[in-house]
Amino acid sequence: MQRVLFYRDFHRFTGGHLKVWHYFNHVRSSPAHTAHVSFTSESVWDASNPWAGARDTVVEQPARFHPDVVFLAGLDWSRIRPGARRRPRAPVINLVQHVRHAEPDDPRYRFLHHRAVRICVSTEVAEAIEGTGRVNGPVLTIPDGLDLDELPAPSPPGGRDIDLLVVATKQRERGAGLLPRLERAGRRVQLLGDPVPRYELLAWMNRARVTLFLPRPTEGFYLPALEGMALGTVVVCPDCVGNRSFCLPGVNAMRPPYTDADLLDQVETALGLPADEAERLVAAGSATAREHDLGVERARFLEVLNDLPDLWDHASGSS
Repeated sequence: MQRVLFYRDFHRFTGGHLKVWHYFNHVRSSPAHTAHVSFTSESVWDASNPWAGARDTVVEQPARFHPDVVFLAGLDWSRIRPGARRRPRAPVINLVQHVRHAEPDDPRYRFLHHRAVRICVSTEVAEAIEGTGRVNGPVLTIPDGLDLDELPAPSPPGGRDIDLLVVATKQRERGAGLLPRLERAGRRVQLLGDPVPRYELLAWMNRARVTLFLPRPTEGFYLPALEGMALGTVVVCPDCVGNRSFCLPGVNAMRPPYTDADLLDQVETALGLPADEAERLVAAGSATAREHDLGVERARFLEVLNDLPDLWDHASGSS
């Protein structure tokens, strides 16, 4: 059995932690691998920590643990000694979840020259890091997958009691500024400006006819928009780079430029759609969500694990 060691620094639940948890479970599903994880001493162990029910997999002294594969994401590289980064003893898989890894002023940028097999969550992320000319090792793309089985059943159109949901947990001030311009007499509008538990966010989306998402200006993928499609809300999500491959304007969503004027215009268009047009967008969004089923992500990653010796051999030995 090949031992795969993950690293985490958990303070609050985020989409990034959720995706690493997914990959952790992909490893657990492999008959040829076992999954283990090392947490920082500052990590929080509350109910929001996905590993709370998997404490038996935690490695308390990673320096004495000799994995066959190391799995890193985000700033996990900083948990590895500089010498081990330059000359890793075991193959390294690096999950890259954001286009900002390609920005020289981002702390993750300095890790691109270290040898690793990189898995990007979107083609946009892969193109961004490859464009730096610094990447050492193969760059693969596995689009983010969604666990459809853990989502609530989509509410029917007649069962939605919110006309417009504004998800502004990453852009609180912007959401608050847009709200007065979106409210109308008789229009049921709900603003989410503060982070809420994921199950609450899903429940809110499942009640809304239309959902306006306000991601950061750049994202690596932006899973909430895909979750909205799966739940049957009409998705209005501005261009944030990482959503270009699955938020298809006029096909399964509305993807305006990220300006207040364009957001307001597209929300009003979405709210005024005839029933048959809204149903067409929702049906296409549902099909897109099914294409991103977590099982597809898992199958592709397990292929990477099986091919890892060859992939690692093709990575440059210098770092």
